[in-house]
Amino acid sequence: MQAAMALWRTKGFADTTVTDICKAAGVSKALFYVYFARREDVLLAVEVFTMRDAHQAAQAVVSRPYELVDVIAAVIETLESRLRHYPAELIFEAVMETYRLERRALADDADPDQLTFLFLEPFRQAQRDGKFAARTDVARAARIAQILVADAVRTWAANEFRGAPLAHTLAEEITALILGAGA
Repeated sequence: MQAAMALWRTKGFADTTVTDICKAAGVSKALFYVYFARREDVLLAVEVFTMRDAHQAAQAVVSRPYELVDVIAAVIETLESRLRHYPAELIFEAVMETYRLERRALADDADPDQLTFLFLEPFRQAQRDGKFAARTDVARAARIAQILVADAVRTWAANEFRGAPLAHTLAEEITALILGAGA
């Protein structure tokens, strides 16, 4: 994964082949295919680690007195700090690959909770802590938040990371939408 990331930063995603990744990592193609079916799966694996870090940041927030906006901001701040190290093209690919994965999951009748991986657990905790009304569909709220973050990240990357940091403004907007709509 480190070799792929280094190549994607210098050579770009589209111009990096599995052969390039294997050479840079010093592994055979056979070994690569033991772990990954295609190069996009390497990108998804990197995303998994980034999301794990975002979940840990959210868990740290909910372990002390907090507001919902703080949980959302912690997740976005983690994503933002990691994504700043990626070229914009790679961010677009990651978002698109996430959408492709979602489409496959929906086609396979996946549990809807599987499509809300970024915010579901932190929102469930927030509901247990009284930050959401008991009637709130937190899976739906998590899904809405995740879609809004993906869209904002794409826009932010398209502007080459210019402007103010994403986290606090976006977290405030998402919180207002979710709590205001009674998701």
